[in-house]
Amino acid sequence: MLAVIPFLNNNAGMAQGYYDDSYSTYPTDDKKYECRTGPFEGFFVGSVEFCDAKHKFDDRKDHRDRDNSTGTQGPAGPVGPAGPAGPQGPPGADGAQGEQGIQGIPGTAGTPGTPGAAGAQGPPGPSTINTTNVYENVGPTNDEIFTRSFGSSVALCDPGDTALSGSFEVGQIGEPEPGLAPAIPLLIKSEPLADFTGWNITVFGINSGNGFVTADVECFDNPPPH
Repeated sequence: MLAVIPFLNNNAGMAQGYYDDSYSTYPTDDKKYECRTGPFEGFFVGSVEFCDAKHKFDDRKDHRDRDNSTGTQGPAGPVGPAGPAGPQGPPGADGAQGEQGIQGIPGTAGTPGTPGAAGAQGPPGPSTINTTNVYENVGPTNDEIFTRSFGSSVALCDPGDTALSGSFEVGQIGEPEPGLAPAIPLLIKSEPLADFTGWNITVFGINSGNGFVTADVECFDNPPPH
């Protein structure tokens, strides 16, 4: 006889809610085999084949297979709210440089600015040449004026001043050789520099021996004073 009764036992076989008088919780003369596996593990049965009670429920499975057909799918449920946005991914690599665009239309010329105010007039410069605004500078001596050679000496004014005129001195180094004329250089050129900041003297060595030349310059003293 097969009856349905509830059990609170944790045994897997008894959790199905079925009881069979072919099973016992203690050994008897006709139920002396204890199930070690299967849904009735721990129960005593008359034959070990009952430990696998799967065949007891096949008719239920067959009944479900016969009666359970696939029904019509129901309508889709409503769409749930969107989840929060995920974290921003790393920036991608720079793309290739695009082609140069066409040149834009030239802009209009800006409005000319207002001319600045005239600066204050500086103090008047000297209008006359006298002993208070003229001075003399002596240039370096060139003592390597040899026979048949050219040499120069240049005298410079102070920065910002103007050369007015120049002069020079020539002579022989040492005593002349016996029977020969003194080795005094011959003047070739006496002139101001191109920017009038000094004076240049150029000479030529004659006879035999060693001569020298020294230039000097007269300068007009522009402010600041010399």
